[in-house]
Amino acid sequence: MIQKVILPKLGETVEVSTIDRWIKNEGDTVTTGDILCEITTDKATLEVESYYRGTLLKILAPPGKELPVGSVIAVIGEKGEAIPEDILAQAGGQAATAGKEAPAEKAAAAAVAVAEAAPAVAAGRIFASPRARRLAAELLIRLEHVKGTGPGGRIVEADVEAAAKAGRSARAVRASPLARKVAEREGVDLAAVRGAGPGGKVMKEDVLRAARAPAAPAGPPVKPGEIVPLTAMRRIVAARMAESKRAIPCYYLDMDADVTRLVALRSELNAKGDGRISFNDFVVKACAAALRAMPAVNSRWVEGGIQRRGEVHVGVAVGLEEGLIVPVVRDVDRKSLRQVSAESADLAERARSKKLLPDEYQGGCMTVSNLGMFGVRSFIAVVNPGESTILGLGAIEDRVVFREGGIQVRKIMSLMLSADHRLVDGAVGAQFLKMIREGLEAPEGLVE
Repeated sequence: MIQKVILPKLGETVEVSTIDRWIKNEGDTVTTGDILCEITTDKATLEVESYYRGTLLKILAPPGKELPVGSVIAVIGEKGEAIPEDILAQAGGQAATAGKEAPAEKAAAAAVAVAEAAPAVAAGRIFASPRARRLAAELLIRLEHVKGTGPGGRIVEADVEAAAKAGRSARAVRASPLARKVAEREGVDLAAVRGAGPGGKVMKEDVLRAARAPAAPAGPPVKPGEIVPLTAMRRIVAARMAESKRAIPCYYLDMDADVTRLVALRSELNAKGDGRISFNDFVVKACAAALRAMPAVNSRWVEGGIQRRGEVHVGVAVGLEEGLIVPVVRDVDRKSLRQVSAESADLAERARSKKLLPDEYQGGCMTVSNLGMFGVRSFIAVVNPGESTILGLGAIEDRVVFREGGIQVRKIMSLMLSADHRLVDGAVGAQFLKMIREGLEAPEGLVE
């Protein structure tokens, strides 16, 4: 029986989507739940699953093609079954409508088609199924070390299992408990560390040595003069950031926060188990409290005026292999720290495995962006269009300060606020940033 595969509407605000790449090929056998293709909708790349069993008889939407939601993108049926002419005619009408593009848009679509025809690792991006990514995270296996055997070289769950059996899992590495703890903190793959301890055991010093070593370039070797085609996500990120710099007049404020008490409190809470709380979680809560207290900042620029926002939604920037996405934690002011932590972790994981819906990364009031884990002390972030501010977080450092009549060593974190001057005056922005700092310096008030 002929079944039409429809381009799904994956969010209230989504009207068009672009076919990023096909996972299945014409003639492949598919079953319910198989991933057919990847589509891009306003920054996120999402997977389209099959609701039917049978053979993928015809692909009606090539990679790089932008189509309205509800369009027929493929046909599934019995092997050798004839496809009705009305379905082919409908697909032809879609292609004709979508084909009315400017030359630059056609060239961009062609660029995407070329880029996505590449194998499992292309332009720094690793193509892997969500199950493969989850298993790799559990086994501490780096996906760039795994050879994909799925369609187009895609990494599937079986490939990760094979890599684990081959001994490329950090859990299988002989290492001291301290070495494992340092490796987790520094983001070092234990499987790639040469141990200098007894019997090749990896010690703390081995991990620190590996962490200081220069990183190997990601992806294939760079060829001088080579032009790397843009992915759909990279095009959208570039367009939105260019729009922000053209249209939003920003100013920038920086402060240092003494987070000594916060660091200690976080350690105490994490020692109790029940989920791991990050520094970002405390910052998100502090930002929410400040947004609730200062309606002038919790606003957005709209046609005809400034719109005050009743909700308190805070976005958290998540870096992906092909770009940047900002999942939004909603109604933060009404949630406990542990609720915020659990929701943030879930959103970040689903962002990395391409399971976010568009409504889950839209509607933020402000964004938090953290580069401290890379040793960055401070940076100026770009305000996301539709929001009022973005807060950049730097590394937490031990600094010598003069307090209470003597010299002390305290843990200090730099805060850098970028604010839309159309909405937030300088003095208001300074009060807002000061309120965030005060929340971080008295973190007990952020727990509930």
